[in-house]
Amino acid sequence: MSQSQQSVQQQRQPATESQGSTGQQSESLTAPVGTQYPTRSYLPESVRSTSIGVLNQCLADLSAVHMQLKHAHWNVKGIEFYQLHELFEDLVDDFEPHIDAVAERASALGGQPMGTAAAVAQQSSVPRLSHTAADGQSLVDELAYNISVLDATLYRQIELASQQGDLDTADLLNEVSRDVSKALWFLEAHLQSPQQGTGAASAQQGAVGTQQ
Repeated sequence: MSQSQQSVQQQRQPATESQGSTGQQSESLTAPVGTQYPTRSYLPESVRSTSIGVLNQCLADLSAVHMQLKHAHWNVKGIEFYQLHELFEDLVDDFEPHIDAVAERASALGGQPMGTAAAVAQQSSVPRLSHTAADGQSLVDELAYNISVLDATLYRQIELASQQGDLDTADLLNEVSRDVSKALWFLEAHLQSPQQGTGAASAQQGAVGTQQ
């Protein structure tokens, strides 16, 4: 691993660790609602407004990651080119139906899905992908971090939708979350090694032995 890669990794923390109670309060889970249309939905207008904002934020974040995966698919270089080229394409195919489903749910609630490139660039909370990264390891590392941010945001968005009683939106976001978590697993597996797993297991066994 190069020194530049090491410095980037040192600056990053897993999304679930770096976002404490203060981060959860300050980080927006919603994007602008836009135009709202009348609907006979049983959900109160205030609930629908919140859900539309959540869905628009999810739409921006999903679209950003979707474009980043396409960029990686086109630009990856190195000895693992073919494997990663195919992996990135598979993840693009996994994400694409969710983008459409999230946008349609926002529209069904009377909202206006904000899916233009300008809206995605302005609203997405996912970090930008470096245009200088081309080797497989660097792209996998950046994408894994960005998807971990999306994964953590989705978790809190599901909680918000559930707490306000919009169970259909929560269920939809749950489906998205499962594929996002799987994508994170696929990417992180390329950054892990059997030695790391063995070391962790040994340390855990040692701690148990000490307690006994």
